[in-house]
Amino acid sequence: MPTDSCEAELHRRAIRLLAQPRLRVEYYRIRRTLSYPLPVRGFHVAGLPLRSFPSADYPWSIWLAWALEERVHALGHAANASRDPAMQAAVAVDLQALAGWPSFRQLAKPDLCLGHCMRMLWTAWRSWPWLDQALRQDIANAFARAVADALPFSDALHGRLQSSAEVLAQREPHALLHNIPIIGTVGAALAARAIGHPARAELDRRLGILFGALLDARRLGIHEAVAYDGYVLDFMADWLMALPEAERAPFLDHPRLADFFEQSCLLAAPGDPAAVCEIGDVEPERMPFHLSAQAKLQTLRWDGMRAWWLARLPLAAVRSDALAILGRLGDPPAVARDPGAGGHDVHYAAVLRSGHEADDVAVAMAASSSPMGHIHHDNGSVVIGSGGRWLIADPGYQQYLGTRERDFTVGPRAHNAPLINGHHQTIKQVERPRLDDLGGGARRMRLDLSACYPAQAGARRVERCVWLLDRAAVVVCDRFDLERSEGLAYHWHGHPDAGWWIGGGTADLCCADQPPLRLSSPQVGLDEGMLDRLPGSRGHLTLSVPLPPHTQVWWLFACTDVGLLRCAGGLAWLDGRRLDPD
Repeated sequence: MPTDSCEAELHRRAIRLLAQPRLRVEYYRIRRTLSYPLPVRGFHVAGLPLRSFPSADYPWSIWLAWALEERVHALGHAANASRDPAMQAAVAVDLQALAGWPSFRQLAKPDLCLGHCMRMLWTAWRSWPWLDQALRQDIANAFARAVADALPFSDALHGRLQSSAEVLAQREPHALLHNIPIIGTVGAALAARAIGHPARAELDRRLGILFGALLDARRLGIHEAVAYDGYVLDFMADWLMALPEAERAPFLDHPRLADFFEQSCLLAAPGDPAAVCEIGDVEPERMPFHLSAQAKLQTLRWDGMRAWWLARLPLAAVRSDALAILGRLGDPPAVARDPGAGGHDVHYAAVLRSGHEADDVAVAMAASSSPMGHIHHDNGSVVIGSGGRWLIADPGYQQYLGTRERDFTVGPRAHNAPLINGHHQTIKQVERPRLDDLGGGARRMRLDLSACYPAQAGARRVERCVWLLDRAAVVVCDRFDLERSEGLAYHWHGHPDAGWWIGGGTADLCCADQPPLRLSSPQVGLDEGMLDRLPGSRGHLTLSVPLPPHTQVWWLFACTDVGLLRCAGGLAWLDGRRLDPD
């Protein structure tokens, strides 16, 4: 990516930030926004009334730390490039205030606020030589306070661990691999490294065990989807960058490290590599940390496919720490390579793609048994993307308050796997999807959903089969063997910006700058009474379709003009092509 483009974007951000008298922090998961006076002299536990839990229990410091870190990195990196005295002075004021915070930790553990605060100070300490000596001494003192404060909590959480294998041998290994204490521990380790603290080696040892366990746990299906996996990896990448080559090599050589990039690259909408599909708790605009992680890893281990992908990232989607790195990487060499078309098991999902350009089509399907909370009960749910968007979408996040919005994001109608006899999925239990290349640009993926439904659903067998027919169409077939048949229900969410038109038994949805996607089924005529904005929606309109009992239900999502989908005898035909779920 051209250095001057990244520097220009950083400069634009810094100019905008210089004009702001306050730090605006949007607590979007609880629908609250606060405006902090600058410079920020500590996190604030707000007393705002919240439904479902006491305000004092909410981690207010996290979203503050995200916003403050973006401000500090934008100002600091822009000042580093331009030597602008106003930018240098502004970031120095922010850092002086941050170094004096009475506490860097809100929770009784090494937490996210601690991680971000120490990373801001670490970045300044090692990257901005123009900071004066008095400020550097204040930062050093802050490092010492933070390590002393974090160590007892780190000792209690992870001090007994001797190996990654010991973590995986636990009855619930995922309980030791949650993102919050790992990110907090990275912050403490960076602080200890900066000042040569006696605890540095021990903190590095613990992080090595935890990161090794995180990587090894992926073969057991333990992960948190691209946003939270990428969030942890972003901090781990900073830690790896601080290690000597010999110490970081075993992690860079680990065969499961590539999983993270595959999630970021292969689950992106055709035409926009930052628009990862919102399967599970994934919000591309709010949590782009996975982009930063890959930029940092590229400086440690060059990869041709990652070079191709990084060069295509829209600058506006990238956090400022990654922008500074992308500017140093420059344009990719000719050996950078496009991942192309294909079908892929992407660890918590499967995806079929005609390619990665805006006029290509991709369909992704949720497929995970991970016990982590950011993975939803959404197995089999599909999203369909083209033109930089996922036109058939999923809410893709979880509202924290006990409101109608939470029900919309994780409730019975949140996903598009079928409701069976009034019951949605409550169990995360699937085998890995089966992927087939059928030739002629046609690909298929199949997933057994039988174990995902509660016993009350009466589902002996449920299987979803999905075809991608080049750039022309996506076909979905659900097959059922039910103990009883009271009825089925589907909920197809459209992109929040999409407009709908329903007529003649079919439904079109499109955004203004791309052709419509046409939904139809040979088994039901769609009508306008099925389209509604469900309570709690942030903009998605939903096509809710009740159906009488069937042993098979077929859906066609036509991206171009194709014929009618016809089904009979367990098979379907589209434009002369036979579609066989087996």
